[in-house]
Amino acid sequence: MSRIRLAAALAAGVLVLAACGDDEAATTTTTTTTIIDHGHDADFAFGEPGDAAAADRVIELVTNDVLRFEPDTFDVALGETITFRVTNDSPVIHDFTLGDLETQEEHAAAMAQMGAAAATMPDEPNAFVLDVGETKELTWTFSVAGAVLIGCHQPGHYDAGMVATIRVRG
Repeated sequence: MSRIRLAAALAAGVLVLAACGDDEAATTTTTTTTIIDHGHDADFAFGEPGDAAAADRVIELVTNDVLRFEPDTFDVALGETITFRVTNDSPVIHDFTLGDLETQEEHAAAMAQMGAAAATMPDEPNAFVLDVGETKELTWTFSVAGAVLIGCHQPGHYDAGMVATIRVRG
């Protein structure tokens, strides 16, 4: 229930800020946000949130208007810490969800249950929503070999193929 209240509060704040802004500035401004885990207690089977200052490298991703991540496949080494810098270069909202297949399925169900509020989902250690033109970063340490997915779970996007594959090499 607290997530729903938080999502509603965030949506209200966005509306207030949008009403106060200059339309021209709103369409040309890009925001960069770093995701920080503030005591989130989730355990992830595919790794853990990492420290951006200790990242081994940065991988730049772009979301586009044909419902794809670019690039859509890449390799990382077991134990490597990666900062994902994701830019929404599309005229619609996207989200970035890092996780194995089980995590993707759970996130898809949660987003579907949220309905329209999914567009204002609060940032999680492994997921965030990207407004049009926005850039955000997420740092992750990959501690398990195998495949990890990046998915967008805005309505219809994942089913349309908005998925990227990370091969974690041991």
